[in-house]
Amino acid sequence: MITFIAPAFNEKYSPLMFIGSMACQTNSNWKAIIFHNGSNPIMEDEVDMIIDKYDLNDKISYFSSETNTSNWGTYNRKYCISELVTTSHVIQTSIQDYWMPVAVEEISKHLDKDFIHWNSINHLFGYHGMLNSAPEPGRIDWGNFAIKTDIAKKVGIRYPREFTADGLFVKDCLQSGLVKTTTKLPQILTIHN
Repeated sequence: MITFIAPAFNEKYSPLMFIGSMACQTNSNWKAIIFHNGSNPIMEDEVDMIIDKYDLNDKISYFSSETNTSNWGTYNRKYCISELVTTSHVIQTSIQDYWMPVAVEEISKHLDKDFIHWNSINHLFGYHGMLNSAPEPGRIDWGNFAIKTDIAKKVGIRYPREFTADGLFVKDCLQSGLVKTTTKLPQILTIHN
């Protein structure tokens, strides 16, 4: 099973996009953690309403940090990996991401691998920019890969204040010697807005 960690920070419309795209998955082999950076009762109520509407109470959990830890929610990602994720693989996405309906189905075909990555549409690469992912800083975003949870827990996110914390985390995982098998999927599986 896969856990999606979806940090959030005061977005107005994104919860429905992320949750809706998860509700439409063709494979139910997933869970999600929405983790808001600091308290936000309005978003918490909105997420609870959407989760109830789609009957996803057994699939999606909502948490928030006591204070805004800044750094793109990276400290909250660290907390989720070490304390909340219990599935075999973890994907660190964002509440702003939209997942293709076949994303979990395609990723699940490769859960025998330690590290799985794919391409995405990402606003940092222009209006129609495809991020042709590679497991290195500057070529991969949080929503472009799944990794075995036990590896993520052992390696940890060592550079949470860096804008390229995602690529540095991947680099650390690959250099740790714990990642033995990798694969790149040919599909675009997510859109990061």
